Amino acid sequence: MRKRKRYILLLTVVGVAAVIFLVGRMRRVTIPPGSHLFLTIGGSYVDAPPQDWIGRLVGSRRHGLIDLLLTIRKAQADTRVGGLVVRITPLDCGWAKIQDIRDALAEFRRAGKSLVAVLEYQGGGANKEYYLATAAERVNLAPGTTAPLCGLAAHFTFLGGLWEKIDLDLQVERISEYKTAGDLLTAKKMSAAHREMANALLDSLAQQFVGGVATARSISADQVRALIDRCPTTPREYQEAALSDGTQDLADIIGPLRAARRLVEADDYARVSPASVGIGTGPRIAVVMGVGSIVTGESSTTLQGATVGADTMRDAIKAAAEASEVRAIVLRVDSPGGSPLASDLIWRAVADARRQKPVVVSMSDVAASGGYYLAAAASRIVAQPATYTGSIGAFYARPSVGRLLARVGINTETIVRGKLAAMGDLTTPLNAAARARIVTDLEYIYRLFVSRVAEGRALSPDRVNELGRGRVWTGEQAKANGLVDELGGFATAVRAAKVAAGLDPEQDAQLVFYPEPEGLLAQLGSVLDARLTARMPRPLLELLAATPWPFEAESPLALMPMRYDIR
Repeated sequence: MRKRKRYILLLTVVGVAAVIFLVGRMRRVTIPPGSHLFLTIGGSYVDAPPQDWIGRLVGSRRHGLIDLLLTIRKAQADTRVGGLVVRITPLDCGWAKIQDIRDALAEFRRAGKSLVAVLEYQGGGANKEYYLATAAERVNLAPGTTAPLCGLAAHFTFLGGLWEKIDLDLQVERISEYKTAGDLLTAKKMSAAHREMANALLDSLAQQFVGGVATARSISADQVRALIDRCPTTPREYQEAALSDGTQDLADIIGPLRAARRLVEADDYARVSPASVGIGTGPRIAVVMGVGSIVTGESSTTLQGATVGADTMRDAIKAAAEASEVRAIVLRVDSPGGSPLASDLIWRAVADARRQKPVVVSMSDVAASGGYYLAAAASRIVAQPATYTGSIGAFYARPSVGRLLARVGINTETIVRGKLAAMGDLTTPLNAAARARIVTDLEYIYRLFVSRVAEGRALSPDRVNELGRGRVWTGEQAKANGLVDELGGFATAVRAAKVAAGLDPEQDAQLVFYPEPEGLLAQLGSVLDARLTARMPRPLLELLAATPWPFEAESPLALMPMRYDIR
């Protein structure tokens, strides 16, 4: 009876909130000509469909990247909006997503509209935040800002010294030398191959960062490097180095606009439909979202983040391919990989869809290992210069907890029939025959992976092997070696899809998102998961994100070597 009352109370609260929300949505938004839209950009951004009314109703705190990009695009098309005022606060997302936002802001400026950025920051390196701010024609730092422009650094954590202290045995096999996911778990320091790859990635990102700042601020790359070594931090130091245009509080910028009723808040502007400003009404382009670690079965959300379920993705891709009104498919991928079987199942769905209509992959922060596997079947691949991709390879990690259990007084025994019958028994280490069997399986997975990429990218298996062996590339490097077709973000991929479908690339398209949005109860659960995750210590979240233990212990993995945290 008590549960029933609680359920009724929940429905009542949701119903009242829905009425209030819908009434608010029906209020007209008055936007005088020459208005400025005010946006705050900060925190983490996820690749997800634009929020529907249910998502806004349940109060999800997630920041949707597609939502933000479409808002900027809408403001660009809106003749009443003359400019943007962007407040930039600390960011917690990858460089590729930041490049997507930066590209959208640059496109807004190319439409002849003004863009002012105010950087509000304190703490460690402000490289990402400042890089984004340079998209504006005028960059201001708030008076209290301390934003060290100190250059990029890559941080790596190795757990190899932990297991011996707790009597846990961990065995790893891999293909090949650059597939360093196992190093995170078993090594105590970088291997030579790992260091080579890490330096190449850092060099590529540093070049993009320095080049972007140099172009935006009309100074040379050498000058930017010299300034970084001096590490400007205060607003005055930024202005003296020609890295900013002044020190100004946000209130001093938006105050006069608000007083003149020329400022539009983001929440109010969300009520303006794209159709009302003449966009989003053309031919339909399907957008299939593949975000998270790749697993068999259905997609879900865990404490480690979202998962890309092979069944969910196959159904979504098939539905988009069979929808007669859909002219092309954009597959948005933000995944470090996961299950080779699931990756191959999705690869097959992409290959089948490609025979019916163009499939363009849009890579976000990461589309590596299994994430690249499924992308290889597409008609065209678009990645940001800072995207992590490639990592063509596989590895296997297996813990053995027998000694750990014995340490706390738990003893186990295993009786087998067959030399390899104990492979799935996590209380005993693998014997030599079992490890040989694992290596054979990994070699099979790698050959299949290589053949899928060779087929999709029209490369020879030998060439794919040269580019593979587990090596991670930035999108810029992948474009140079033939793993990617074009550099750009989500908007570039949509444009490529229109061209592939025989449409005018300048014609606006109506984006239709797959899979279908979650219902109310599912979204409520997602909000609770997000708030629980937000309260977890950052080091624990990073460990959860980097550790491949959600997968079955006896299964090989097509997983990116580790989470590269370059700030």
